[in-house]
Amino acid sequence: MNIKKLKVNSAYLLPTVLIVSIFGCQAPPAVTDDVSQESRLDTQLVLNNAVLEQSNQQEDTVWKIKADSISYSQDKQTANLNKVVGNLWQNGVIILKVSAKTGKIQDNGNIILLNEEIIARDPRNGSVINSNAVEWRPQENLLLIKENLNGIHQDLEVTAAGGKYFTDLETLEIEGDVVATISDPALQLTSDRLLWDIAQNKLKSPGTVEIVRYEGERITDKLVADRAEVNLTENLAILNQNVELITLEPKLQAATDSFFWNYQQRVGSSDRPIQILDRDRQISLTGNQGEINLPQQIAKLQNGVRGINRQKGSELYARQLTWNIDTEQVEAMGNVIYEQSDPQARLTGEKAVGTLGDNNIVVTSNGKKQQVTSTIDN
Repeated sequence: MNIKKLKVNSAYLLPTVLIVSIFGCQAPPAVTDDVSQESRLDTQLVLNNAVLEQSNQQEDTVWKIKADSISYSQDKQTANLNKVVGNLWQNGVIILKVSAKTGKIQDNGNIILLNEEIIARDPRNGSVINSNAVEWRPQENLLLIKENLNGIHQDLEVTAAGGKYFTDLETLEIEGDVVATISDPALQLTSDRLLWDIAQNKLKSPGTVEIVRYEGERITDKLVADRAEVNLTENLAILNQNVELITLEPKLQAATDSFFWNYQQRVGSSDRPIQILDRDRQISLTGNQGEINLPQQIAKLQNGVRGINRQKGSELYARQLTWNIDTEQVEAMGNVIYEQSDPQARLTGEKAVGTLGDNNIVVTSNGKKQQVTSTIDN
């Protein structure tokens, strides 16, 4: 095993620390003359309270592991560890601290297997990863989490079947039944795969994702999309492709291909065509751009807007429109066209104000107000 140093502090060997150098040999480290002949002839070397340390060609420490006991396999290719505590170093700085109930060192120290009660901490960002089975590859800056991944950082917790932590990038890639839970505000993200840039405090889902927002135990909003990115510092979710927003208070549904969603403020916007549907009143608004402010219950659509009241058979066209969701009040500006079927009417002008829900619309043209009061024949 290509381990540069072995430090042993064992009561049954010597009360002092022994330092033994190993230079690329595959056999267990040679012992000094102070160790008994019986220990040298033992087929399995067992060390208690030992520290293993590997260095690179520049003599910089790569990793250091302490174990209550270390025993070599008969072929001298594997070191078995009990009650493991270890550190991963980079440029003279500890970048990962790990502990586990048991472990193994293989491939000249390039593969370290850890099992049971595993805790991995990154002191640079304060993140903690827990698992039942991990493969640690220090030379590749890689921690393979093979079973029951649980990661915690500030107010975010993620769970998954497994994943990879790239220690040089401070990035965790997880997959399989992924659930990310944010405590403030209460938010839950589910996906099959998730990239967590811990240093930048960002989440990225390259596949189908669902985001659910809570107030207490009550769901307020739900979003689904083909992919998403969440900036945890700014409380901002950017969703793309087949985006759907469903809100319970007020009861709305919105669909678009791109959506910027501040999940703390419950404010969203899109620079792509967006449709907003009031499910109960069967009113839909479509625009080439738009924004929704749920606390204020205001929706604004721009660059070509169409409003439809399916129950009353009326339509409203304009360059831009503001809709008060609670009162149903609308204000439309620019190239306004209002049409209704009962009574049949068509009004045009520069501005329209009224309630689309009951077809009570006033259209202003050249300073004159127009309103449907009787049937207009073809």
